[in-house]
Amino acid sequence: MRLACALGLLCLRGALSAGRHYLWYLGTLVVGSPELPELSGVGVVDGVQVEYYNSAAGELVSRRDWRPGGGAFDDAEDREAIVRDFQRDMRRKLAYVMGRFNHSAGVHTYQRISGCELDEGGAARFRTADAYDGQGLLTYDMERFSYSPLDPGAIYDKLFLEGYKIAVINVYQPMCLKLLKRYLEQDGHVLMRRVKPRVRVFQKTSAFSGGTEVTCLATGFYPRALELTLLRDGRPVPEQELTGGEVLPNGDGTYQLRKTLALSEEEEERRERHRYTCRVQHSGLDNGLEVDWGEDLEPDAGFIAVVVMGVLAVALVLPVAACVLRRKKGRGKEQSETSSNSSGP
Repeated sequence: MRLACALGLLCLRGALSAGRHYLWYLGTLVVGSPELPELSGVGVVDGVQVEYYNSAAGELVSRRDWRPGGGAFDDAEDREAIVRDFQRDMRRKLAYVMGRFNHSAGVHTYQRISGCELDEGGAARFRTADAYDGQGLLTYDMERFSYSPLDPGAIYDKLFLEGYKIAVINVYQPMCLKLLKRYLEQDGHVLMRRVKPRVRVFQKTSAFSGGTEVTCLATGFYPRALELTLLRDGRPVPEQELTGGEVLPNGDGTYQLRKTLALSEEEEERRERHRYTCRVQHSGLDNGLEVDWGEDLEPDAGFIAVVVMGVLAVALVLPVAACVLRRKKGRGKEQSETSSNSSGP
C-alpha cells in the first residue's frame, strides 16, 4: 500500500510539473497465495494506464483503448523478456528478505516502482524503489548507482550493484526512454491534453447518519493526477477526519474526486460556523484554484449529473443492504428454530 501511495505521489509531481513526462511501472510479486498470479503490474504514462501484465497470462496487454485494435507495440516479446527478468530478480530479493526476517510461511509481497522521466529540455532520469510487505525497503540513486536501504537488514553486495548498473545503462533506461517517447509521439493528443476541473463545496445531510456533511468535489478533469485539500478556516483538515479521496472515472473520459467531512453536533448547533474552502492543484489550471463554501457558482450539467449519480448510488445501495439484513435475520431465525426442535424431547 505504501509503495502504491509513493507511486501516486511521484506521478502527481510529474504531472503537475510543466513540460515533464514520465513512464512508471509498478509490479507486485506475491508468494503464498494460489488465487493470485505470482507477478502483476501496470505501466502508466503521465497518469494514464497504458499496459498491464500478469504472469498467469504471460503477456503484456495494451490498455490504449483509444487506438484501433488496442495499439499494442510490435516489440512486446522483447519487453516481456525484460518483465520475466524483473520477475526472477524480484524472486531472489524476496527470498533474501524473507530469510533475513525469518519469514518462512504465509502470504508475502515484494513490490517495485521503476521508470523514467523526461524534461522539456531533454534531461532524463531513471528511478526505482522496492518494498517488502508494504514497507519501503530500497531506493536506488541512478546518478551515483548506489542504493539507500530503508531497512538496515536490506544490504546487498557490490557485485549485485555492479550488475544492476550495467543492466540499467544498457537495457532498462534506454528501453524506458524509447517507450516513453513513442507513447508521447503516438498518443500525445490523448496523454497531453488538459481539461481543468470544475470545483464545488456543498453541504448535505448524510443518508446514513442523518448528520450534516461538507463535501469538496472536483469533477470533469484530465489527466487524473489532481491534488485536493479541504481547508477549515484556512488550515488543511487532517486526512483522518475525511472520507473519500479516491479518483474515479466519469463516463466521458474525465475524472472526479471528492472528500467529505462530517460536522460535529457542536458545530451544527453554532450560529457562526467554520469557513470551509476547497483548494485544487491540477495541470489544467494555470494557478491553483480555491472555492469557498457558499460561493454558489452557476450549476452546470456535469456537476448536477455527478450529484444525481451519487444520490442514485445511495438509493440503490440502501435497499440491497436492507435485503441482505432481512435474509440474515431470516437465516438466524431458522437456525434458532432448528436448534430448539433438535434439543426437544
